[in-house]
Amino acid sequence: MSLKTELANADQVHGIFTLVLYSGSWPQQIANVAFLDREDDRITFSPYAPDFNFKILKGIPAKEAIARAEAFVSTHSSFHRSQLACIRDEYDRVVGFEMRPLYYPTTYGTSDVLCIDYSLRDNKIDIHIRINPEVERML
Repeated sequence: MSLKTELANADQVHGIFTLVLYSGSWPQQIANVAFLDREDDRITFSPYAPDFNFKILKGIPAKEAIARAEAFVSTHSSFHRSQLACIRDEYDRVVGFEMRPLYYPTTYGTSDVLCIDYSLRDNKIDIHIRINPEVERML
């Protein structure tokens, strides 16, 4: 089952999270993205990627998770700002959050260079992350 996201703000983030920090193998680390997986539910986040492409930190309070996610996604020289989105399940419940980098559009022709899809199966959210095909051609 495919899940949807919608823009959120840091005030909506409460509780304790497992922080999943994903760093793809693309040049200049443009695919750094962070996921905040709520620890008070049975659902776990799992990037569809080799283990060396992501790091998992458990038991992180909301405020600290937001700060760490922001620091992680903001390292690129063309970073403009971060974008926080909530991830909702089929019952419209928030199961976690995504924080992605947005870049200056003059660098890659668009500010959002990532295509991220979520699918829920057996209490596990598979996360598929790829670079926007037009941006990938530029790289």
